[in-house]
Amino acid sequence: MSAAVADAFGETLAEDAPAVSCAEALAILLGHYGLTGSARPLPGERDHNFHIETAGAGEFVLKISHPAEEAGFTDFQNKALDHILAVDPTLPVPSLHKSLQGEAQFTVGIGGSAPRIVRLVTYLPGQLLARSPTSPAQDRNLGIFLARLGRALRGFFHPAAGSDLLWDIRKVAKTRPMATHIADAARRAMVERAIDAFEKHAAPVIPGLRAQIVHNDMNSYNVVMDAARPEVVSGILDFGDMIHSPLICDLAIGAVYRWPAEGHPLAPAARFVAGYQSVQPLEIEEIEILVHLIRARLALIVNIANWQAERFPAKRDYVLRLSTEVWNSMERLDALSHSDARRYFLDHSNPE
Repeated sequence: MSAAVADAFGETLAEDAPAVSCAEALAILLGHYGLTGSARPLPGERDHNFHIETAGAGEFVLKISHPAEEAGFTDFQNKALDHILAVDPTLPVPSLHKSLQGEAQFTVGIGGSAPRIVRLVTYLPGQLLARSPTSPAQDRNLGIFLARLGRALRGFFHPAAGSDLLWDIRKVAKTRPMATHIADAARRAMVERAIDAFEKHAAPVIPGLRAQIVHNDMNSYNVVMDAARPEVVSGILDFGDMIHSPLICDLAIGAVYRWPAEGHPLAPAARFVAGYQSVQPLEIEEIEILVHLIRARLALIVNIANWQAERFPAKRDYVLRLSTEVWNSMERLDALSHSDARRYFLDHSNPE
């Protein structure tokens, strides 16, 4: 691995975490929480997570962090969840379940590895957004939900919010060396154009925009929808990419995953933005750079995913699971001029 790539990824992404078995997870559950039940592994990029079903205490997610994860960053997530539930108790986010010792988190050594941080949070039932049928109402409701989440977080701060996180749109230029792992030359060029446009049009504007702690990862595998009513949001997962960042960056991330179907490539994203604006109106400077942020996030996804697929072959299917949708979006947006995208958002993303 080159020094540039190593610097961009940091230790948490650069090295895979030692495996954790279901038996080890259940032993932690019993020894530290006094709970018994079944454990099912959940997919993840860095950590080891398990869906826990108990006989009478409910369902949980046991989260075992990557050995390189810092205690301050998981404390950041814990405090954020507590803050959200205090400010807006109706927002469906996971809540912490403390250990027998009253701890929100603790460390354990597993299989001789370095100590790893362990937490237990409530499980949010429903159907992943990635597997739910889409609709205009769903687009709008997702935007409303993200705006509510942003409002719940706006009075919160934590020292770890300034962490150097790769999944930060503002750092997309750091991932340029990873584009070498994209085999198709035309696609590599498309990624370069997206990064160039971001650096030219968005990067100079970003320092002057309003910012706060944001979720930073409203992807289609981090949102749970009501199984019976797929237009209704029933929860958001994984606060592991939270950061202090411009609000518009958080919105752009969510907009990316409103994949274009027939019609205008920004139609679902515009409905998402309209829902967001019904709760949190945008400023003109934010709308001006929105399409560049969306394209930058797409570039970030393909660069990281292709690098990880080569470095961790066992995770290839997981990290490339959205490749078809991502490349389709990149191609359609690459053909759209900045002025056309700006005009479309101005004309179609106002709250009704």
